Amino acid sequence: MSKRMTHQEICEEWEAVSRAKNVNHQRGTKAAITQCRQFLTAIHQQADVEQARYRYLAQRLCDHFWSHNIAHRTDKTPGYPGHYGCRVRLRKRKLELSWYYNRFVPKKSGEGRSVFSEYIRKEGRFRYHKPAFTRAQDWEQPLIMETEAGLEMLRRLNANQAELCRIVRKSERLLKDLEDHLRGLKEATSVSSSRSSEER
Repeated sequence: MSKRMTHQEICEEWEAVSRAKNVNHQRGTKAAITQCRQFLTAIHQQADVEQARYRYLAQRLCDHFWSHNIAHRTDKTPGYPGHYGCRVRLRKRKLELSWYYNRFVPKKSGEGRSVFSEYIRKEGRFRYHKPAFTRAQDWEQPLIMETEAGLEMLRRLNANQAELCRIVRKSERLLKDLEDHLRGLKEATSVSSSRSSEER
């Protein structure tokens, strides 16, 4: 069984064969293009996995927020109940980290309350502006800011990953163009051999 080549060994191998004369460079070119394509496909696949990890980390932040919200669901908490909530969604490669405001309306029966949620628009690119949380209770405000700071970092990471995917798509198109270009190159023939064929 042959051992797998290390990253460095693979680099050195490509370097060595690039100037070698006793190599079938047609096959080498095909292998290089194939491996370039595999690399770009792997980035796409890993980007999906990475986004799933971001979703997981965002859920941890939201769960932390909700654990405090639940702990304050008592009449002993000044400013009970908390009105803000956060949510994480991952749909069709779109990661949504959003906030909403809850209104509590007494039910007509007089028993309990109905909850109506109002989505809060994110004005900043990566972060909600502070005025979005002006109605927060005193205990909610620092917790919201702490949670939002973590969500901002994840939004930035997700934007970087999306940019990477855009670059990969551009690279896939360029690689296709390069492959077509290489296929169109004509083999060089020596001047002397072309002259002798003309004289016949």
